Amino acid sequence: MSSVTSICNIALSNIGKKTISDIDEPSTEARTCKLHYALTRDRLLQSYEWEFAKTMVDLAEVANPRPERWRHAYARPQNCLKPLRIVPAVLLPGDADDVAYHATEGLIFCDQSPAKLEFVRQFDDPARYPPLFEEALSWALSAKIAIPLTSDQSTRKDAYQIAASSFEAAKEADADENRSSWTDSSTLMTARG
Repeated sequence: MSSVTSICNIALSNIGKKTISDIDEPSTEARTCKLHYALTRDRLLQSYEWEFAKTMVDLAEVANPRPERWRHAYARPQNCLKPLRIVPAVLLPGDADDVAYHATEGLIFCDQSPAKLEFVRQFDDPARYPPLFEEALSWALSAKIAIPLTSDQSTRKDAYQIAASSFEAAKEADADENRSSWTDSSTLMTARG
């Protein structure tokens, strides 16, 4: 089972450093990993629409400081790293399911009321990370901690390149998990004719 410490240990071993027993131990390696881990994780989560980290919530309406542009303002959920779309609370036939919005300063503005927000959340349970995301996270962390722990630009460069390719592999696997397995029957009928 994965943990923050195990992901940090993978990152440390990627750059040839000794592993740690616990993220909270007083070693230089643990302190450096702890300093960079959460930000690196959140940056990776924010950079793509990961299916495992998506969620949807009803938005809480607040006082609207921009009524001249938007009819409604909502509090941005605290764990929202990347807003994806506003969903009408009730979607009637013929309604557009793509609602314009603007997210800034902890608020989400739109003309929809009530509204739900689909977003990528801050997902901090490493035991539930898909393996390729975990690998991408460990390499991204390796790239962040390489200079503080090794002072070697070459090690950092190599870690950064592997992090980029690991990120792409994780994105591809995430996208593959959600491809539709059915084919439109009209396409099949056309192919038969």
